[in-house]
Amino acid sequence: MGSDKALVMLSGGLDSATCLYWAKEKYSEVIAITFNYFGRLVQEQRASVRLVKAAGINRLIEVDLPFVKEAGDDDNSYYHSGRFKDSHSNALWSSYVPARNMIFYSISAHYAEYLGAKWIVGGHNLHDAKFFKDASKGFIDKINILFKEGCLLCNGQAYQIVLPLAEMNRKQIIRLAMELKAPIELTWSCHREGTAHCGSCYSCKQRLEAFEDLGLKDPAFFFFFK
Repeated sequence: MGSDKALVMLSGGLDSATCLYWAKEKYSEVIAITFNYFGRLVQEQRASVRLVKAAGINRLIEVDLPFVKEAGDDDNSYYHSGRFKDSHSNALWSSYVPARNMIFYSISAHYAEYLGAKWIVGGHNLHDAKFFKDASKGFIDKINILFKEGCLLCNGQAYQIVLPLAEMNRKQIIRLAMELKAPIELTWSCHREGTAHCGSCYSCKQRLEAFEDLGLKDPAFFFFFK
């Protein structure tokens, strides 16, 4: 598996959009993959399609995973019974998915092996790893070891996960996105459905704060989606 083909995991948000444009600069061929888990926002799905089209990427693999649910999903009685909600005040708990990255990267590896892709690009950043342990570089390194041991079509050169944003904070990611000319206005990070970012959920607040610290306005907050 000596190709220079990359498979980018695309959520539709700022981080994965930056990774898409980073991969486009670095690799000879780029394919995107996105996961439609339970309750995924329509605007997230649309953002993924828009970003792929804007980047001139020819293929977007969409994988339906209706059984994968965030802890805070409305019908998730396990979360609302108090198992998480009463014990943890951090808003990030509502978006926690057990074994999320084991699932997503394993599926990506399945496609990578058949597609002959050498690289699987993930968009985890410095902030993600502080809360979500399966987004840390150490965790991903362990997955890469398992891929190397399990790949039979790789001729000793297994596909690897790369994390271009792993050591970056949000402000650094915004700078990189701008350098790469990624269409930030097309990204969707809000945790609520609508035609525009709500500006009040924790994800919106984090984006706005990072842009404000840089003395910039987030173009996504002035872009309305239908």
